[in-house]
Amino acid sequence: MNSKKILSIFTLIVLAVLAASAWIFKGSHAHDDHGHDEHGHGTEVPEAKGLHQGRLLTDGDFTVELAIFESGVPPEFRAWFTKAGKPLSPADVKLSVTLIRPGKVEDRFTFAPGGDFARGDHEVVEPHSFDYVIVAEHAGAVHKWEFEAPEMQTVIPASVAAQAGVKVEMAEPADMDESVEVYGRVTLELDGLHRASARFAGVVVEVYKGLGDKVVNGDIVARVQNSQTLVTADVKSSGAGVVIARSATVGEGVTEGAVLFTIAGLERVWVELEIPQKDLARVKSGQAVIFHADDGTEITKGVVALVSPLVSAETQTAIARVVLPNTDGRWRPGSFVKGLIVTSSSRAPVTVKTSALQSIFDFDVVFTQHGDIYQARPLELGRRNRERVEVLKGLAVGETYVSKGSFLIKADISKSGASHDH
Repeated sequence: MNSKKILSIFTLIVLAVLAASAWIFKGSHAHDDHGHDEHGHGTEVPEAKGLHQGRLLTDGDFTVELAIFESGVPPEFRAWFTKAGKPLSPADVKLSVTLIRPGKVEDRFTFAPGGDFARGDHEVVEPHSFDYVIVAEHAGAVHKWEFEAPEMQTVIPASVAAQAGVKVEMAEPADMDESVEVYGRVTLELDGLHRASARFAGVVVEVYKGLGDKVVNGDIVARVQNSQTLVTADVKSSGAGVVIARSATVGEGVTEGAVLFTIAGLERVWVELEIPQKDLARVKSGQAVIFHADDGTEITKGVVALVSPLVSAETQTAIARVVLPNTDGRWRPGSFVKGLIVTSSSRAPVTVKTSALQSIFDFDVVFTQHGDIYQARPLELGRRNRERVEVLKGLAVGETYVSKGSFLIKADISKSGASHDH
């Protein structure tokens, strides 16, 4: 059985364990809708919608219609009031809404008139998953409602989460690089090329080195005999390296100065990267370059040695050269490579691991942990690299999120046919 089949079977087993455990511990526990599975802890909360598609909260003949409005504006609370079926002026009602989010984080809203409705004093940030405490005062009477409105969350016992390999860590600052992804080719370092030439015309009588052989500076690689004087001369290497070309063959005649061997010092190579014209203004000498293997692991770092002032008419690219050490022979001239040129770097106040991100209802989310509760947190994202992503909005430094196994949390929420409704 191959590894892919084993992984698929393991995933199915884990999902089955999650589903069974969740049913045992809570029953139907994946909450996803502001109007779903809500429990009144005071006055009963009806499920009816009002004229503005808000929730109707009734106490005797007094009614509040409360809605989260977000058409063309950031999500905000709006409320309308009636007494015995007749509209009340928003100025005559004092309304407060307290939201209690997972982790017992409270968010209190006060309201002011906004025409025929009352408007909350700040944005209702995602996720819209919380317990409500609503208090309305009118004509000396106080009306209060308390109920739950969970959304995009699930409950998984700690033992089940541990068995499934779910791990958490804290959001933290990190240095974030901005980079340009480029492609290029490994070439020989021209300064490391050496040639062994015939001193005079004659016939090759001895050849001591072949392609791929290593030589040191001054090694005798061949002998040439002058056809007229019969004097034999040694052909010596002018530097150390590996023989990459040979034209010397025993018995063949050669001319004076003919190059019989080309020797390359491969302890260093050049990587010539093609920089698109649109990115040339960002690429400069001295910038770091990161090269990655096919599996994504970082294999080495280099520095831009120079950027050519010429742009190719055919490709509209310019060459940026990186000099790399090659003592282990990893870099083979002629091979193609991919690199990231780091154009700038700065500190991001809040970051999470890229592997933690999931997508729900067109939101990029991570899952925060609150005891056995896992809550989807929609995020506004900024810069990315291979390991981390900057969080601009939706999560604070020090908050705990699922860094490993987030796809299992998403599956547990999604299997209930979740929706995102206000």
